[in-house]
Amino acid sequence: MAIFNSMPTGENGLRELYSWYDAFVQTNSQIAEKKVLGRSENEGWEIPAVVVTDRSVPAQDKQTAVVTLARHGHEQGTRVVGPEILNYLASEEARQVRQRQTVVVAPMLNPEGMVREEFNSSMYGITELEKKIFGALCAEYVPDMMIDYHSLGKTDGSKYDLGDMEVIIPANTTKWGMDEQIHRFVAEQMQRRAEEAGWPYEIHSLEDLSAYYFGAPDGRLPRSLLKEKVFLLQMQNPYEAYDMPGSPPGYTNYTCAPAYMRWHTLVFGMETNHWSIGPDQGLGESGMIPCKALLEMGNERFAWEKDPGYPTNIICGDFRISVRPVGTTPGERRMSREKLWPERLYFDILKREMPDAETTTAEVRYTGEKLPLDFHLCLRMRQKTIRDVLVHGKSASYENFEDSCSLYLMIPVCMQQAGTVRVRIVHDAG
Repeated sequence: MAIFNSMPTGENGLRELYSWYDAFVQTNSQIAEKKVLGRSENEGWEIPAVVVTDRSVPAQDKQTAVVTLARHGHEQGTRVVGPEILNYLASEEARQVRQRQTVVVAPMLNPEGMVREEFNSSMYGITELEKKIFGALCAEYVPDMMIDYHSLGKTDGSKYDLGDMEVIIPANTTKWGMDEQIHRFVAEQMQRRAEEAGWPYEIHSLEDLSAYYFGAPDGRLPRSLLKEKVFLLQMQNPYEAYDMPGSPPGYTNYTCAPAYMRWHTLVFGMETNHWSIGPDQGLGESGMIPCKALLEMGNERFAWEKDPGYPTNIICGDFRISVRPVGTTPGERRMSREKLWPERLYFDILKREMPDAETTTAEVRYTGEKLPLDFHLCLRMRQKTIRDVLVHGKSASYENFEDSCSLYLMIPVCMQQAGTVRVRIVHDAG
């Protein structure tokens, strides 16, 4: 049964939602805590966040997931999706999520917009208040995953699909580290879970949205934008970021872009639909199911990852040869990723070769200045019997893990000075 069978609106609706958040935290006080991220600029409404986690597990041993909703005041569907996500997080079904993750849900980012049923935000950048809100949030909870919820109304959506669309958006990513493939793979799992529950979602890239928004009102396609790939992230201001210590003041229609740019966070935008689906028809569930799927994926081990968790660890390269963070806990890997990700431009050689049937060689060159620099050089191998791994001609330690058909070698590298590391792997000929 839906938590809200009718849509909360106006000031009374906002107070109803605030009362629900407070009651949720009080009822689930062993796992939930409320934080106030800030207050709205004119009327001083709280902008709350609810942190849900198993407190018996140290934060360093957990992933961090951030869910934001209701940035645009008139997008009503987000109002009922947030409580459904929180309700799931408090359930027995989410026990493992709480044990392995700290989940921060910011369910009402724009209370003044909700009260007035107005957009009350910006299409072209994060507002000054939002910079402060997200800066405070991410300074305390550096996100491994971030998902931002919006909601389409009668006349929202693309120029040729109005009123009945729900969308998963692999948002604000570049080609670094196979990110487009990885985000698409994850989005497809979210889509499948939603469809299994009866909710037909589309997957649209930001480039899709650009084509849709610039299409003609009569539905004609914008051929010029569809001819070749448009790289939207590079159209944003790379100097914008959350307002937090050590950062210049930030953009995106979805709140995730600065998190991706700073921490290589796995990021998604979401569009539910409050025009075609009412609260009594399952609107809250329709938004909650993809988020539930994503959170549960954060507990799994993806085939190309050594450890369970969100797939954020290919910093540069591809599935066959890549630079990856170091660390034995999610917290250690998060810190390593934060240090490595800004250095991705300075890895200017990443090469592997098989000179004979029993040898694979690899090179990685770093030309930056953030030294010493620790990372893993990871190679995916068809050969599963490894006889020796040599770094600069000397036997070296390594870790390995497998997927369904291959072996991954994780070779630790500590660069004390810029230059090239050469690796030789002796293996069977299979």
